[in-house]
Amino acid sequence: MSEYDECTDALVDRTVLTELQAELGGDHGIISTFVRNYVELLPWRVGRLHRALEKLDIDDAMDAVLSLKTSSHMVGAICMNRLATELEISIRLLPKADHLDELAAQVQEIDRFVSGTIQELETKVE
Repeated sequence: MSEYDECTDALVDRTVLTELQAELGGDHGIISTFVRNYVELLPWRVGRLHRALEKLDIDDAMDAVLSLKTSSHMVGAICMNRLATELEISIRLLPKADHLDELAAQVQEIDRFVSGTIQELETKVE
């Protein structure tokens, strides 16, 4: 079992947003907009992963997982970042695109944390 197999940490690391806010001169409005955009796009990003796996499109799957990983890191969504990192590694280790469907369980694991991540981010930004 790898360090990314379970999300045992908090779903969101608040210090990431606090540091970003400090870097941006303390403007809470920018952080609120940034988090709101992440929250609005999160279900779409995860849906894109599902669609890429269904189509066996390895390029789209990689692009989608990198988008999820990067945006999650920037907003401090620890669990989502860990799961996306694990999925990225799994995609890179696949011998061919026709094996993408084998990663469906990992995307379903990501699904399990979408609403909790959204809820935690919305609570912390208000």
